[in-house]
Amino acid sequence: MKRTGRLVLYFTVDLILLGIFLCVFALFHHVLPRRIGNLYGSSVTTGEADWSAKFPDKFTSDGSVVKNDNFYMDSHSNITLTTHAENGVTYYVADVYVRDITTLRTAMAGDVFATGVTDTTLNLSRKNNAVFSVSGDYFGVRQRGIVIRNGEVFRKTKAHQICVLYYDGTMETYSYTSFDVEQAIAGGAWQAWDFGPVLLDENGKAITEFNTGIAGENPRIGIGYYEPGHYCFVAVDGRQSHSRGMTLLEMASLFESLGCRRAYNLDGGQSAVMTWQGEIFSSPAVPGGRKISDIIFIAPATNSQGDDP
Repeated sequence: MKRTGRLVLYFTVDLILLGIFLCVFALFHHVLPRRIGNLYGSSVTTGEADWSAKFPDKFTSDGSVVKNDNFYMDSHSNITLTTHAENGVTYYVADVYVRDITTLRTAMAGDVFATGVTDTTLNLSRKNNAVFSVSGDYFGVRQRGIVIRNGEVFRKTKAHQICVLYYDGTMETYSYTSFDVEQAIAGGAWQAWDFGPVLLDENGKAITEFNTGIAGENPRIGIGYYEPGHYCFVAVDGRQSHSRGMTLLEMASLFESLGCRRAYNLDGGQSAVMTWQGEIFSSPAVPGGRKISDIIFIAPATNSQGDDP
């Protein structure tokens, strides 16, 4: 009888210890921030270009700032916002010029690469003193997916179709099978997002078939590319009386009509938020938008560059 009692006691203690171990493992693996070091290193040769001569009328030459309700220009960025309402959809287009690629930046919730750490797009925008921002690809909700941000490589395992913005200002989109992360790093990847899908083909024409469960009408965020130094962002309101959202086909067709050479779908739905000069500019599907892992943003020249222009 005593032997049986001891066995039950040992078994109970083992179960308790196993439970404690699993709880601690889950805490560290799924809840607490898990930072991965910078794999890109300080040996990166950026080779970024300066496009101030290419776009001489897009930046101020004396460090001044020119802005109004839908326009902002300083020595490193030029942003024009337009609002459109047609066919039951309200959407916003940000036409963006940057002097060099480091002006177009990303920020992570809690300033850490981690799962389980989130913040609102507006809070992240304000913390980074952003003039303009949109929600990113919500990398922290997944254990896989390429993550390259501001020239640092945080994760190399791919999950979906991929978009890479390079130091030379070019933007390329890739299928899961065609993407080589080492080639992208060697080619000078400044940002890389793993969400998708890709919206335009290699000729800048709208892709018409999508093998995904998010192809229907939804709030959306997308990034488009014209040429090095010239980009656009689109935010689409959805799931509301004033705007039903866009299908992926409608989103792709919009980027084609804008004249973009490449376009890529970022995290949408409740995450879809665009901010402007410290306030929410779009109309999120839920007040304030869902808390997310990351944003894409442009800050004033003195903030984005670290030195006075």
